[in-house]
Amino acid sequence: MSKTRTSRWGAVFTIALVSSLLVLTGCGSAATLSDLKRVKQDGILTVGNDTTFAPFEFVDSTNKPTGFDIDLIAAVAQKLGLKADIVTTAWDGIIPALQTQKFEIVISSMTITTDREKEVSFSIPYYRADMGIMYNPAKNTITKPEDLVGKTVGVQIGTTGEIDAKSIPGVKVKSYPDIQLATLDLENGKIDAVVNDYPVSAYYAKDSPTLTVIRMLKVNNLGLPAQYYGIAMRLEDKQLKTAVDQALRDLAKDGTYDTIYTKWFGGTPNFRPGDQKS
Repeated sequence: MSKTRTSRWGAVFTIALVSSLLVLTGCGSAATLSDLKRVKQDGILTVGNDTTFAPFEFVDSTNKPTGFDIDLIAAVAQKLGLKADIVTTAWDGIIPALQTQKFEIVISSMTITTDREKEVSFSIPYYRADMGIMYNPAKNTITKPEDLVGKTVGVQIGTTGEIDAKSIPGVKVKSYPDIQLATLDLENGKIDAVVNDYPVSAYYAKDSPTLTVIRMLKVNNLGLPAQYYGIAMRLEDKQLKTAVDQALRDLAKDGTYDTIYTKWFGGTPNFRPGDQKS
């Protein structure tokens, strides 16, 4: 190849390279928009949610997501000038889906834990939930966690209920992809009890002629830490977290939070976003 030909094609290559860099730089500027501006670009807040945890999230007779969390995130989105779009996602893959940007946030009765805080950033707590034991009193007498020894206990995989049940020596733990399946097996006598978040278990038990639920505050005489739900975001989305936190505080202050709470649980809440954790 002649030197002249090499120079000419070198120039062409240089121009193409510069053009490519300019395009990439343009893409980069869009990609490096602040996280809050990125979310607001199309006016939609995409929300990951596992709709199998009534009354916080479930589907109604028209297969539409509904529940306390669904109403709350709609109100949060409105405070941000956005509209919430629920993306139904299985629980065991919900954090990886958030991290790979399948949606912007997760609200799904997710308990704030130190292990999860290594993977996601949580909002301020928006709900306090203790653990509960659901069982059939006609078949078992259960007054404390130690009564579960030797029994088969249903839990949802990847939840704090699973962790707590496994912490009781002698309990046979059976993990399910969602808590509805565990509850169905309990009703059909295939397992002896279900360990799960108390408000969810109470919701199922109130409509069942055979099931009851007790609060599970201690295991082996050791007190369980209070559990708080948070809205999860990617670790790097700091501006979005600040905005969501402020939206939650505003909803507590203007009475919207109480209205949503009363709709789903009755009465008034004993914990609101912005309250000091106990």
